[in-house]
Parts: sequence; C-alpha cells; structure tokens
Amino acid sequence: MLLFALTPTQLAGGQILLAAILAIVGFALLLPRPRGRSVSGGIAALVAAVSVFGAWLQTAYGNPMPDQVGSVLFGLFSLGALVFGTVLVVQRNPARGAIAFAFVILSTCGLFLLLAAPFLMAVTIIIYAGAIIVTFLFVLMLSQVQGPSDENDRSREPLFGSLAGFAFAGLVLFTVYLTALGNNPAKAESSEGSAPKATQRLPAPVLTDDERKSLSDAITKLDAVDEQLNGDLTLAANRDQITNEVEGIKTTVSKVVGVAREDVLTPISPGSLRERLEKSPGKAGGEPVLFREDTQARAILKRAAAIRELNWQTFKKIEQNMLGKPDAEAAKAEIRQLRDEVLLLSGEGELPARNVGNLGALLYTQYLLAVELAGTLLLVATIGAVAIAQRRGVAQ
Repeated sequence: MLLFALTPTQLAGGQILLAAILAIVGFALLLPRPRGRSVSGGIAALVAAVSVFGAWLQTAYGNPMPDQVGSVLFGLFSLGALVFGTVLVVQRNPARGAIAFAFVILSTCGLFLLLAAPFLMAVTIIIYAGAIIVTFLFVLMLSQVQGPSDENDRSREPLFGSLAGFAFAGLVLFTVYLTALGNNPAKAESSEGSAPKATQRLPAPVLTDDERKSLSDAITKLDAVDEQLNGDLTLAANRDQITNEVEGIKTTVSKVVGVAREDVLTPISPGSLRERLEKSPGKAGGEPVLFREDTQARAILKRAAAIRELNWQTFKKIEQNMLGKPDAEAAKAEIRQLRDEVLLLSGEGELPARNVGNLGALLYTQYLLAVELAGTLLLVATIGAVAIAQRRGVAQ
C-alpha cells in the first residue's frame, strides 16, 4: 500500500535513485578492468537507466519541446551525446575514444543550435572538434607506442568511479527538481498529495507556438489595415472598419503581452508571457523574479512590456485619427511601428536570416582577438606535441 501512497516528490526521488543505481551498475560492468567485464550486462543496465530517466523526465516536465521537428532533433542529439559519451568513457583504444569525443561535441553543438545559440555552436566546433581532438590524435600518432597500454588492466576502481559520478549526478538532478517545485507553484504538490500538470517545461523556446501564431495573425491583420488605409477614407464605413480592425488587433496582441492599465474598458490581464515566466513582480523599480532566470526571458518580457503600451497607444491614435479628418500617412506610420515591434517579438529565440554570414562577421570583427589567440595556442600545442613525441636515443 505504501508504494501507491507515494507523493510526487518521493516518486521522483525514487525514479532518479533507480536510474542512478542502474547507471552505476552499467558503467561498472563496461569500464575496463582486469576481469569481470560484461559488455552485454552493462549495455542492458544502461538501457534500463535511460528508460527510467526518460520516464522521470516525461512525468516531471512533459514534452521538452512543443514542435515535432524540434522534439526529434532534441532526441537524436541527446541520444548521440549520451551514447558516444559512454563509448568515450569505456573505450580502451584512445584513438577511438577521441573520435567518440568528437561525436559528443557535435551532438552538444546540435543542442546549442536548437537553443538558437549559433555562436556557441561554431566556437565549440572550431576549438574542440576542429583543434583539440586533432591535436590529441597527432600525439597518439607521433608517440609511436609499441602495442596497447596495460594501464586499463591495472585499474581497480571502476565501481568507485561509477558510484561517485552517478551519485553526484543523481543529487544534482533531485536538487534541480526540488528547485523547480519551489519556483513554480503550478508544479508544487497540493495538500491532497497530487501534483497539477506543469505549466513550465524543460528547456524550450520562451515563446510558445500558440503565442507565435497569435503574433503572426496580428502581423497579417496589420498588413491588411495598412492596405485599407490606401482606400477612400472619406467614407464613414471605411473608417469604422479600420477602427474595428485595429481594436481586434489590440485584443489579439494583448492576449500575449497583456492589457495596458490605461485601457479601462478591458479587464486588466498580464498576458500569457508574464503568466508563464513571472514568479513575482519584484520590488518597486526592480526587476521581476522569473521562473527562468536567463537573459533571453528578461529581454522578451521587456520587449513585451514596451509593446503592451505601444499597442494601446496605437489603437487610441488610430481611433482619434479616424474620428476627425483622416491622415492616412500618420495612421500608416503608427501601424507600421507596431507591426515592426510585434514582428521582432515573434522572432525572438529563432535563428536569424543570413545566420552564417552574421556568424562570420562576429568571429572576425568583434571576437577576432579571441579567435587569433585560440589559434596561436593550438599551434603551440601542436608543435609541442610533435617535439615531445620525438623518440631520442632509439635505434631507427
């Protein structure tokens, strides 16, 4: 009966503990040692550990990414990093271990790209996959070691190493889970012992698909209003239609960014962005406390606050413009300003156009010194590797 009376926190702790124990057993069986190594048993234990860990992630956080393509890529890159990381640790041959490390780096770079961090992706590939691993392989090839090393056969610590590593990993994961519970009341346990469905998911874009769709619809309607302003504004019916269209746009944008306090006719709403990201508004004049304490989330909330005021002001100016003698050019300027701001908000967190060109411009302008220093250090390391690998005093 106690098994079925576990609270969500106890269940999560049990899942993390079980995954850690299975991973410890798997790595202890796979790591090189004099005798008792079982590859099949280690792989089976690791597969079971990954299954339990995946079940915990699904229960605690739900789907990591809302879109199907992103979910598939996230799964492939994550699985690649885990599999090749395991191969790197348990591999006897150092050259094959270096190749496995290269695939770990490439998988990690794929995750960086999914998080719209192309600069980190490029720098990681250049420094690690393109330089450090190549230098390591140069050392292996030039050292000319006669036969494989017996260092792995003299090791007696695979169990202790696995225990230390995964015990620490399990504690970190459980701490992160408890921190998420404390920061997000939607995930906290209720008094009845049941946990409501989480509203804040694992690493995902700050803007949801529904929010991007709402902003995209608003942009389309703003373009339509811009075209209507080219018509005959002397007709009252046309002016009323434009005013109604702009009011509808105001409502659509407000669902995402919130309702301005000046809009006394509409119930005040913080908008879906603040409802998901903001834990508390903070002290007067200070920044709000967020569930996601990252620069991108704060930048998006700041832009949303500016759009909230601009959205209300645009509606009032268009309404006043259409009441008197219409000024089409002034109305177009207001509409286009709001459209540009909404377009910038809808594109937050996505890779920009001409991404490769922008990346090259950053590397060779703003970060030129860092790139040159990294290249110089790697050149010195390569020369040092060649010099150290020379075997003197040995008959050729």
